[in-house]
Amino acid sequence: MKSSLHAFILINLFVFNFSVFATTELKFCYEDKQVAPLFIGAGQTIALHEPGAVLELIRQLDKKLSSIKISYQRKPWQQCVNDLKNNRIDAVIASYGKGRERFAVFPTTQHNTPDTSRALNQVSSCLVGGEKFREQWRTREIFQQRAFTLALPNGYGLSNTLEKEPFFIHYTHSRDKAFELVDKGVVDATVEICKIGDIEITNFANSNYDLQAIYPPYELQHGYLVFSQQFYKQNKGLSKQIWQKVSTLDSAKLLIDYFSNMSDTKYAKN
Repeated sequence: MKSSLHAFILINLFVFNFSVFATTELKFCYEDKQVAPLFIGAGQTIALHEPGAVLELIRQLDKKLSSIKISYQRKPWQQCVNDLKNNRIDAVIASYGKGRERFAVFPTTQHNTPDTSRALNQVSSCLVGGEKFREQWRTREIFQQRAFTLALPNGYGLSNTLEKEPFFIHYTHSRDKAFELVDKGVVDATVEICKIGDIEITNFANSNYDLQAIYPPYELQHGYLVFSQQFYKQNKGLSKQIWQKVSTLDSAKLLIDYFSNMSDTKYAKN
């Protein structure tokens, strides 16, 4: 009887210790194109040195939370989204958009709206072009409207604001290529991150020409760490713990550090 009791106690101690030290794998997917400074480098290789601000933030989470072990995958953005829908991966970084809540779980407030305090980053986007385009853009409502040509990387769409404007879209394989086409005068403009929090980006490292952003930004986006429906259902407490830890990260400083380390990039605080 005593031996049975001892065996029972040992088994329960083993199960308890295992549960204390057990970790949950979090399969994180991010796109395989360079989106500096968020993601640096392209292809499926996971960079170990200066991988981009967002990936460094995710790695900080991995170090701060002993309850998770993050594995990384690089794929075309749409494939990451499809894998999240089908529960083949657990998490991506995404902005909130109508319909996305059907397959992605966002941190929300008590009013069931996205909780910006638990966003991983906050960035604004602007149209970027040369002096001629900027002047034509500012006077487009006074004079007869003309259609402008806008370079967009594959996989990126127009915001609701820009959809109302007269644009021909020229898709490119990367943001660097989009800037190159603006530099050469092949297209009128492109779009780029132009503000991080209240910090304005006043010049762009991936341009050899005097391109400037048109303020105010046409779009403000919050990037959230979102989970698949299956991962959240199985790990509600852990998911909330991760979001809480996200709210403590200084993402704006890291993004600015990356921008300032990119050659010729300047920024100014409002």
